[in-house]
Amino acid sequence: MDAFFGPAGRLSGALAGFEPRPEQEALANEVADALESRDHLVAEAGTGTGKSLAYLVPALVSGQRVVVATATKALQEQLLTKDVPAAAKALGRPVRVVVLTGRQNYLCRKSLQGVDQLGGLFRTAEDAADFERLRDWIETTDTGDRAELEFEPSNTLWAELSVGAERCAGRRCPLVRSCFAEKARERAGEAELVIVNHALYFADLALRTRSDGAAVLPEHDAVVFDEAHRLEDAAAAWFGGRISLARLRQLERDVERFCREESRTPPSRPLAEVDRAGERLIGAFDPGSGRRRLTAADQAELEEHGLVLAAALEALAAVLAGTGEDGDALAKRSLVAAEDVESCLALDDPDRVSWAEPGTVAWAPVDVSGLLRESLWESETTAILVSATLDPRFVRRRLGLDDARELVLASPFDYRDQALVYVPTRVPEPRSPGYYDRLADEIVALCRHSAGRALVLTSSYRALDELVARAAPRLHFPVFKQGDAPRERLLERFREDVDSILFATSTFWQGVDIQGQSLSLLVIDKLPFAAPGDPLVEARCERITREGGDWFAEYALPAAVLQLRQGFGRLIRGHGDEGVVAILDPRLRSRAYGRRFLEALPPAPVVAELESVADFFGTQARATA
Repeated sequence: MDAFFGPAGRLSGALAGFEPRPEQEALANEVADALESRDHLVAEAGTGTGKSLAYLVPALVSGQRVVVATATKALQEQLLTKDVPAAAKALGRPVRVVVLTGRQNYLCRKSLQGVDQLGGLFRTAEDAADFERLRDWIETTDTGDRAELEFEPSNTLWAELSVGAERCAGRRCPLVRSCFAEKARERAGEAELVIVNHALYFADLALRTRSDGAAVLPEHDAVVFDEAHRLEDAAAAWFGGRISLARLRQLERDVERFCREESRTPPSRPLAEVDRAGERLIGAFDPGSGRRRLTAADQAELEEHGLVLAAALEALAAVLAGTGEDGDALAKRSLVAAEDVESCLALDDPDRVSWAEPGTVAWAPVDVSGLLRESLWESETTAILVSATLDPRFVRRRLGLDDARELVLASPFDYRDQALVYVPTRVPEPRSPGYYDRLADEIVALCRHSAGRALVLTSSYRALDELVARAAPRLHFPVFKQGDAPRERLLERFREDVDSILFATSTFWQGVDIQGQSLSLLVIDKLPFAAPGDPLVEARCERITREGGDWFAEYALPAAVLQLRQGFGRLIRGHGDEGVVAILDPRLRSRAYGRRFLEALPPAPVVAELESVADFFGTQARATA
């Protein structure tokens, strides 16, 4: 790897301004060794290490087919447009790379047959207008990939025009030779590097586990999970299941469409029973917002409605069975949905948890370690897990990755000079009277010292609304709030308006990369412990307790520490960045566990007085002048 990452290595000639980093070369060497020896690797590489190139180069040198799975679309774009071309230039050869997305992102040729006669499938005027905007693209696209579109068609229209994992007939489809999704999969089968997201990788894993020979991804020698700190939740989602009104109604529309195309009389009564039973089940437990765990107290009512829905779905399947390949496929979908309903009823199973959220009832395994061990870690596929914030021992325990190498590399940034951590002593506890007023005072004072240029990360939507309402009228800078525009558009505005302030919640704690002056102050309202009422978190903690462990020390605390480190990582993104991280939670100083958080953060000075923040920004201002 020294031939690539050393001072006179190939990357120095391929990348303008390339700076050799010992941490990057160390990670590359460890990845190369793991691929050669077929050992799993769990590596934490601090912000600024350059981890993408550190795994891409050895992966491409190895001669193996490698899948890279990321948590965010932004990282996929970075890999495709920036990092893979740089690696190819250093290698001195083209790289066969494909980005593969789920089938629901591709047009379906079969759905497009007779599209002008869809009629009733245009459920709204918006659907009809969006279809007209799509016509030229539909007729000229070579890929059928939704990512090519410059606008977002309505979800109801796209659901009718796209493939969808449940609707796809696969090899049985008469149009399989011209299928956009199949062509994308064929291209992936010819590539040496395939880029996907975590969800698609686990969808493929779950499919391989549940069926014989079925797969989404091509066979591969190794997988690199970037942003691996998010793997546990991704795995839980895909090894679990859900039943939603949207899913049921898509099934109903597909049955009606099948009958219309086959000149059959729709099974009106079974369809009406499915719709009515679905509304009763999901409506009975709909929490309005957020998630509500289903407990033994809900068992009787859950079974009453759930068994009726499962029976209605089975009755629909019986009507459809034997009506041809398409009818049989719809019958199978009905039976799979019935199985998911029945899975949600198993409230006495300690290995799974069920919950309700708006429009949906869902379940997931409480512990994914055994499932991952059986389906992935013990397979012949080498797994490389990397993240800027990972805590290898914690992640290995949560994921069941018993036999794996560990590597921890610090960030190459000089946090002692580039950053300051401000933890005030005068902020009240989160449940104290006047809490949000006091936090708003701190935010206003901090933003005045930083001249805006701030990202305020909140731990909940309530905190977001409360702080914006109290602070925004007193801030003489442009203020943006999550929800006012799509995420990427908000970040674009934040970058362009250098003195602006962006208030945001959980989805902005990671995957945000703002270099330069636009982000000089990062405010975190409180320590990011998971919501105590979250069903999956609650069930995981209960499981640890049943096994004789300490749920707080073994799960809640290390998970919160990782989340805080993710938030902290939004500030310093380059060697030229400088700024202040303000954590407005007195528990950092008043509780014994506060030291765990502070010790886990990069080694920046920690101060308690606002004057120190003023001095930091004053020094910056003088240096800039």
